[in-house]
Amino acid sequence: MQYLNEQLLLTFECVSSIGTSLNLETMVERFLRVFTRKTGALASLYWQYVSEEKGYVERCFLGKQALKPLFKRPDVQSSNDHISVQTEGQNTFLYVTIDNDSMVFLFYSDKKDLELLCSIVSSFHSKLENAVRACKNHHDLLAINQNLERRIEEEVAKNREKDKHILQQSRLAQMGEMISMIAHQWRQPLGSISAVAASIRLKVSLNRLDTSSEEAKEQSKAFLLDSMGKIESYVQFLTHTIDDFRNFFKPDKQKERVSLAHLVNRTLDIIGKALEINTIAIKVDVQSSHEILTYASEVTQVILNVLKNAEDVIKERQIKYPHIFIHIEEQEEWHVLSIEDNAGGIPQHILPYIFEPYFSTKSEKNGSGLGLYMSKTIIEEHCGGMIYAENTPIGARFIIKLKEE
Repeated sequence: MQYLNEQLLLTFECVSSIGTSLNLETMVERFLRVFTRKTGALASLYWQYVSEEKGYVERCFLGKQALKPLFKRPDVQSSNDHISVQTEGQNTFLYVTIDNDSMVFLFYSDKKDLELLCSIVSSFHSKLENAVRACKNHHDLLAINQNLERRIEEEVAKNREKDKHILQQSRLAQMGEMISMIAHQWRQPLGSISAVAASIRLKVSLNRLDTSSEEAKEQSKAFLLDSMGKIESYVQFLTHTIDDFRNFFKPDKQKERVSLAHLVNRTLDIIGKALEINTIAIKVDVQSSHEILTYASEVTQVILNVLKNAEDVIKERQIKYPHIFIHIEEQEEWHVLSIEDNAGGIPQHILPYIFEPYFSTKSEKNGSGLGLYMSKTIIEEHCGGMIYAENTPIGARFIIKLKEE
């Protein structure tokens, strides 16, 4: 009866030590310690089969180091049984195979009841194997998660680089359009400067700058001062235009408080002359002038891109009496800017795709397909707002929503 109780106690303690941890080495070491102590084994060793190395790797050893050379690698021992006993000289080895791994226990050859130990091990062998597999699966899952996190970080970094690259492409594409706009803005003042300079040259060549009398001298002086004043005014306008375009391309470092109405006016200073030349009427309806905290230059870029797209489609479709209607209002927590044209709208089958990168209906005109994609990125990711498009009975309407922070 006492002997039976010892067997039951050994089985109970061994079973209790199984599955106490999801770390393979911790769990196996705990089991080896219990089994070695309770059975009187001299030493024990756990070999794990590592498929990447196509061989066994030592994980846990309990006992005197002088005994370790007595253990043979599992790929050297020939038995294929789950539980087996081999005697070599005065030493007896108990081999337990678990999920391709191997536990080895060393006893003196006079150790009795090894068959009984084999029977006891057999009774909880499946539980031990399941615990080992659970540890390995847990380890594999952690490795997969770590690899997934690393891959996600890599993909996020790649996407950030891609967005930077696309933003650069978008700005380069817009620079060509900007040069055209600068030409429109500068044509009139440069022509006026040329006309004033020509009138001065004409008077000089015809000796019309009379200084023979005090009255004539004053008239000539007044004419020159007036001409120089006009030239200075035109030069100031040209300088202001250059500042507008330079600020447009300067990346925002900080947010600033500004109203949507001010951003619309800033944008119209840039593109207004081009719209005027194409006889496109602009109507601005401001229902709210409250300021918001945002990246002003980037929002200006979005407004400019939407207006330029409207101009392009109006010209392409040769719309009679073209106009663009800009409306600014507040809707609950949103500050809303809508830009609507009368160019007939966006074809319904392409409307869901217009904000995708490299999607363009202007391929024949070297459209980059980046403007609306970057507009969406700027408004939604940089500014925390929303941008979307819809068709109206007469054209297309782009709606930009920004929150007060």
